Amino acid sequence: MNHINAPSIGQGVSGGSENLPAAQNGAQAAQHPSQYPSGGNAANAAPAPAQSPAWVREREQSQPLTPEAVQAQAESARANAVLEIQREATKAEETRLEQEKVRLKRDLLKKGLGIEESPGSPRALVGRTLGTVQMRAIDWLWIGWIPKGYVTLLAGETGAGKSTVLADVTARVTTGAPWPGEYQQREPSRVLWLGSEDSIEEMTAPRLVACGGNLNNVVEIQGVTQQGKRNTFSMQDDLDEIRRWLAYARDVEYRPFAMLVIDPVTSYLPGQKLRKVDLNDAGQLRTVLEPWLVLAQEHNIAIVCVTHFAKDTTRSMLHRVLGSAAFAQTCRSLMAIVSREDDGPHAKAMMQVKVNLPEHPGGSWKFSTVKVEVGTDPRNGKPISATRPDWEELDSALTPQSMVGNARGPVSQYEAAFGMWVKAYFLTTPASPWQPIPQVKQAALSARVVTERWWNEHSSKYLNKQNVGGTWYCQPKNLYAETT
Repeated sequence: MNHINAPSIGQGVSGGSENLPAAQNGAQAAQHPSQYPSGGNAANAAPAPAQSPAWVREREQSQPLTPEAVQAQAESARANAVLEIQREATKAEETRLEQEKVRLKRDLLKKGLGIEESPGSPRALVGRTLGTVQMRAIDWLWIGWIPKGYVTLLAGETGAGKSTVLADVTARVTTGAPWPGEYQQREPSRVLWLGSEDSIEEMTAPRLVACGGNLNNVVEIQGVTQQGKRNTFSMQDDLDEIRRWLAYARDVEYRPFAMLVIDPVTSYLPGQKLRKVDLNDAGQLRTVLEPWLVLAQEHNIAIVCVTHFAKDTTRSMLHRVLGSAAFAQTCRSLMAIVSREDDGPHAKAMMQVKVNLPEHPGGSWKFSTVKVEVGTDPRNGKPISATRPDWEELDSALTPQSMVGNARGPVSQYEAAFGMWVKAYFLTTPASPWQPIPQVKQAALSARVVTERWWNEHSSKYLNKQNVGGTWYCQPKNLYAETT
């Protein structure tokens, strides 16, 4: 028995073979919707236009074109050419705009603005009432020298003893040993070390051992990995990684770092945003350095950055820090290591040049570098030696104001004294204005206005010397302007 399906409302009953093609085309549309116009079906679609036979098309092509057709083709060619020119002009304009955008980003970075920042972007003031501020005491790692939560700059000339002092500071942090002049033991802490100038195996580790440090409390940053390859650490790009390490040490290991060493700071300034940092551009330096001050505050860590003095010895120590004043302005403590030439080749001093904090050490620490043997190289049996500081006294008279930019440190205490003494000596000594040098030298040594070394190196600045018959004589130069 045949069953007939009832039609749905609004639909006619299908019947007869004349409806088969439409039904078949509808089924094809359902299976291949992309072949049909959207919202329609094959039954409603317009039939494809009939194509003329090949012999008719060949005849049409072989017939000569009318003038109107020639003109139409020419106009079409001209229109296509204009469109092509317009496309090329658009490409050139897009290229120009892209180059202009790159130049703008570079200029913004030079002015100290981040890439995402621009003068046209919305800016809003952020502030607070000071009545809501919770006052805090400054937390010192070493009172008067190294504050926690701030950046400390350790500066000096090459060979002045910066690395030796830094090793001793690090050793005392790792063991909790008292600071020079103090007697109270402290809790040992950890140090995060980022250094590129000295070999860890040959220089840094032996110095730390010479100073009595605990190497297990020092973690070296060897670099970063990027896409499986080792890369150089960047203060611009890797700040978040340092933040992650510090947070892990504090929150997971419960052994926070007390100090971060960056030696030298200039080696780690370049990055992806600023490939080459201009040390004389305060805007660029602030862009790199100020986020590290925020990091120091977040983790209450002392960040010690090592740098060098510029060679211009006529400037004050504060302005001899290599590069822009932004270095000295960003830090809150500026420690300078200088040589005390008059007291011997190993005599040094550590001075507080700038401190924007209430506590001040009240003078400069005198010290001497001492060479000690710390072990034996297992490869060849050779002894391993390193230097450590031998702290002497805190001298309140030794200040940056008492120093002029001598190439190696403070102006000698003998400069003015000898200048006045030598004038008086020759005025009160009868006979010839020329006196034998050995006699004058012995008189100066007896009066304690010079040392043997100072005489040999500096007396010619004050005395004219000449050889007469094999004997050396001297007389004073005109030193009025130098001794008053």
